[in-house]
Amino acid sequence: MTKLNFKHFSKASLITRIVLTTILLVLLLLLFLYERPISQSLYNWSDEQFTATSQVSFIDVGQGDATLLELPDGKNMLVDCGPSSSSDDLVDYLNDQGVETIDYFLITHPDADHVGGGVSIFENFNVLEFYRPMICSSSEENTNSYPVHDTQVYDNVIKAAMEEQCAMFFTSDALSWGSADGAYFIQVLYPDTVYSDSNDASAVLKAEIEGFSFLLTGDADTGVEEKLIEGYGNTLHAEVLKVGHHGSRYSTSAEFVEVVGPSYAIISVGNNSYGHPSEQVLNILSEAGVTTLTTLEEGDIVASIGSGRLNVGGLDGRHIDLAMITVIIAIIILMLWGVPDFWRKKSSTNTQK
Repeated sequence: MTKLNFKHFSKASLITRIVLTTILLVLLLLLFLYERPISQSLYNWSDEQFTATSQVSFIDVGQGDATLLELPDGKNMLVDCGPSSSSDDLVDYLNDQGVETIDYFLITHPDADHVGGGVSIFENFNVLEFYRPMICSSSEENTNSYPVHDTQVYDNVIKAAMEEQCAMFFTSDALSWGSADGAYFIQVLYPDTVYSDSNDASAVLKAEIEGFSFLLTGDADTGVEEKLIEGYGNTLHAEVLKVGHHGSRYSTSAEFVEVVGPSYAIISVGNNSYGHPSEQVLNILSEAGVTTLTTLEEGDIVASIGSGRLNVGGLDGRHIDLAMITVIIAIIILMLWGVPDFWRKKSSTNTQK
């Protein structure tokens, strides 16, 4: 094993290196103890420490939607479940959160990027109540004369729900959910009737949890937004807006943003060829002074609620800090320790020549 030959170093140089290394190691120890992330400003999250009693997670499922509401009474609600290609990621996230039972599982509409992970949800978790659009799948008996969404993905999810034998409802039956103590209230604001187009039929939910409001808009477009404004007006206000249709230019009008007045906008999006999120939507949100976070940039985004506080931010920023700092420190040590020694040896070799 190669040993460091300290005779090559002057006493002053050796002391300097020892002091610098000690300082860096102490800094690393302090980072372990106090967890003061240097990427906080980059990832838009607060370092305020409080005990969260509720949590809303906008899960990174690529180009799709999946939102988990962990409610103050211990119940869980899952809204959409992403594409089938992200099923493992979704299941892993729910397992990491300690989810075993999903009390309310709702899919906003039958598009594959919102329902593809449904089969895995039924296979891995105990689902008590399942809420689905007023749209039938191709193989089920259509006793309500609803339009049919003829895709294998949607049909597989409906079949999995039937095999689960959980209570199954259409979103027309899903009026609201709440706790006896009033800690939360979740309401389906839309659709108001049966629509043949899947995006027109996309459910819109508003969740009020411990004094903070969340508006989940599925793939609702500007036409749906106009209906919501007309029907609900300023009661649409929410601190957190889950932006419609992955930031498509056909959703999130300036008027809608003004009425909702969010502090945070969450865009669930992955690498795509659709141009999501559009510059138009990003500009509308920016001009309104809204902090906008995307799952493409942030990974999983979590809104923590507790003690009258709301903390919203991406988790990736927290997770990379230790690795980032360790790499920086290692580079500095190598530069301070190895480079001068390299040049000293090179100089010595040239002198001998």
